Amino acid sequence: MISSPPGGDLLVSLEHQGAERLRWWRWHGAKAPEALAGEVVIPQGVAAWPLPSLGGIAVTDQRFHISLRALNDGRRVRQGALAGYETRGLTANRQGTLLAMHDSTRGVLLWDAETWSSLGRLEGPQEEVAGLAFSPDGRLLAATCLEGRVIVWEVSSGQCIHVHEERDTQFTRPAFTPDGTELVAPTTSQRLQRFRVSDWSLAGTFAGSVAGMSAVNFSPDGGLFTTTRGGFRVFDTRTNTCLLHHDVDSDFYYSNATFSPDGTAVAWGEPDGTVSLWGPTPAE
Repeated sequence: MISSPPGGDLLVSLEHQGAERLRWWRWHGAKAPEALAGEVVIPQGVAAWPLPSLGGIAVTDQRFHISLRALNDGRRVRQGALAGYETRGLTANRQGTLLAMHDSTRGVLLWDAETWSSLGRLEGPQEEVAGLAFSPDGRLLAATCLEGRVIVWEVSSGQCIHVHEERDTQFTRPAFTPDGTELVAPTTSQRLQRFRVSDWSLAGTFAGSVAGMSAVNFSPDGGLFTTTRGGFRVFDTRTNTCLLHHDVDSDFYYSNATFSPDGTAVAWGEPDGTVSLWGPTPAE
């Protein structure tokens, strides 16, 4: 798992097999990347998300814990119990004050990053949750489901404000566009469904060029996006043209592709545990 929220300077990697390492780098540009800033082993680690405002990285594990690891030395500075809640995904709002987690069924849990305590579960018609995304202003939280639903909540009230349903469709990990005007939900077919946030009407589709997509991610300026499945592809948002693709010879390997904080590179977790950096356009 690779994460690098926009507006910061951190690139974080969490291995799900092998060494089970949590590693992080300070980003100063692809031409002069800084050496590894920290590394610590996270047994049975599941997901990680940088929280620079708290000086740490939030990490969940299969032992029903969520902890905060210090950026200076990786030590655990906070820990909370998830009371039997087995997380499968983790994200945070851009402000770094609120975390959202989901399990493999219908659970969506909000977590206060400042008090390090649960704010409770969000109610709705979600089943088989595949991914979560906060809107850039932190006002909305969207969930996508493998059983064909896209659900949106108003964070402040916890109220479900929109449900989109399609039969025979599996939605995977979504993303809001950086300007907050659209929500994009990939499917396991070749389609990425776009929704207008203003009224939740359909705004058309992007073509991901490969079936079985597991995630979508936008560059900080919204000009490019990535899709992942056994590798990754980079697309021009305006033309939907594929600019770059990198394939892994395994249908069972998974990593997400994320843009660097400045949008100049794409980071990808390789099967051997290394993190590779790629230019968003093909090399000449």
